[in-house]
Amino acid sequence: MDLTFRSMNNDEAMELKKLARKSFGFIEGLFVTKPKTAIVAIIDEKIVGGFVYQLEICNGKKIGFVSFLFTDPVFQGQGIGKQICEKGIQHLWEIGCDNLVTFVRDDNVFSWGIFKKNGFALTNLQNVANVIGLLRAMKLYIRTLYGLFGIGHDFYIASPEKESASLQKKEGTIRQVLVYVLLNTLIFLPNAIITRNIIPVIVSSSFIFLGIVFAGYIGTLFSKRKWSFRFTGGGVVSYFIINIFPNLFFPVIGNWYPIQYENNPKFKRDMAINVISVWLFLLILLIVGKNIKYIPMLFMYVPSIAAVLIILKCLPIPVFESGGFGRVFKWNKIVFGLLAIVSIFFVLIL
Repeated sequence: MDLTFRSMNNDEAMELKKLARKSFGFIEGLFVTKPKTAIVAIIDEKIVGGFVYQLEICNGKKIGFVSFLFTDPVFQGQGIGKQICEKGIQHLWEIGCDNLVTFVRDDNVFSWGIFKKNGFALTNLQNVANVIGLLRAMKLYIRTLYGLFGIGHDFYIASPEKESASLQKKEGTIRQVLVYVLLNTLIFLPNAIITRNIIPVIVSSSFIFLGIVFAGYIGTLFSKRKWSFRFTGGGVVSYFIINIFPNLFFPVIGNWYPIQYENNPKFKRDMAINVISVWLFLLILLIVGKNIKYIPMLFMYVPSIAAVLIILKCLPIPVFESGGFGRVFKWNKIVFGLLAIVSIFFVLIL
């Protein structure tokens, strides 16, 4: 197998776009746009992978933004993705980029594992602003659509001075949990103001999301791995647009994540148990809420919030992969189906 790498030709853009959509699947593929610049992997004169990037000039500073990294499904598992990522990053440094940034879905083990091995650090907008300046960071945040379509994604940054580690987003801290709970509580304020039940809404939502964090922690105790809790920072604009409407809410994505990732059945089982633990917590709240005659006023919204969160877990949407049943699906498709059926039964029928 003769594997080579080169820059994409202009007449290959549509071919690369189709290949990217094939690699990412139907839903994620909808967000794949026609690339303008990319490094491609070639086998027997056929494109089998791509490293798509764009250059952003922010007040004279050149930022390399990695848009997509993918391999043809037929050739996956052969190390091509790892090699093309290394070649792409090397190319961006060679053309004089001051910093490299990208964002990766929280449970996309393959991608963020490769980026970390190539000098990227999980970070946030504040840390990026410390490196390239607030105005440049905001421009990048908007131009790359991270603030709009980045729901469930994390921000990563690399620096040629190897200072990326100092920009590492703090994980597993009490602050991460508190901000996660606070953000998801604030999401309910429009409904709270309209219904004039501000205190019950705040108490119910805070109770739910603190319970989710604790239930997820219980799930991590079934493994010997080290875990940390964090919420993802992408998609702020989408959160605002969706949650500004009454009777709608879209939770900020947050969960427990292993410090080290592996690609084996035991690891997938541990990830699934974490989600199942949270699901059981929500299911118990829903069943209790539907079957007791009196719910204290402060907790009156708990059953309805739990019901919506259970349904969201069943949706086959990549942004819910970590908090939803995506982890369960990767581990055992039969268990995934059973959980989905039980969820629908208790939410819509019972």
